Amino acid sequence: MNPILFAAEGHAENAFWLPHDIWEVFWGTLAFMIVMALLWKFAKKPGSDYFEKRSAGVAESLEEAETARREAESERDRIKAALADSDAEAARILEEARRSADALSADIATRAERDVASVHERAAVDLAATRAQTEAELSGELSRLALGAAEQVVGEELDDSSQQRLIDTYINNIGGQN
Repeated sequence: MNPILFAAEGHAENAFWLPHDIWEVFWGTLAFMIVMALLWKFAKKPGSDYFEKRSAGVAESLEEAETARREAESERDRIKAALADSDAEAARILEEARRSADALSADIATRAERDVASVHERAAVDLAATRAQTEAELSGELSRLALGAAEQVVGEELDDSSQQRLIDTYINNIGGQN
């Protein structure tokens, strides 16, 4: 009998570091070497190409990410500057609005004063016109009454000159009493 077959069939240990038959280790190692040689020959180039492409893709992604980060930081700085500018702009706009409101208030006050003065002037003119009209009506009425009274006192009709003299005298007497 073959001692190698007995050892394989009985699963006897070869040594403390080899688990089974030495021929199994030999053929397993030889198969591994053949597979490695075939992989080295046929898979090395595609594998290295894949890893180079993958490395280039990762590097490109990192560059894009760095560019995006720089752009984002730039945008952040621009927005911060715009916010600072917007605060100054808001203060400027508020100050301009206050000045406009003050100017508008002064303009409205001036216009109101002009309107009040215009109303006073029209009232004074209307008052003077009304006074003149009233005085003329009163003078006419007084003339008529005075003429009637004089005719009764004198008993005759007065001529125009004596009538005018009596009217003027009467008006002066009444005007002096007021």
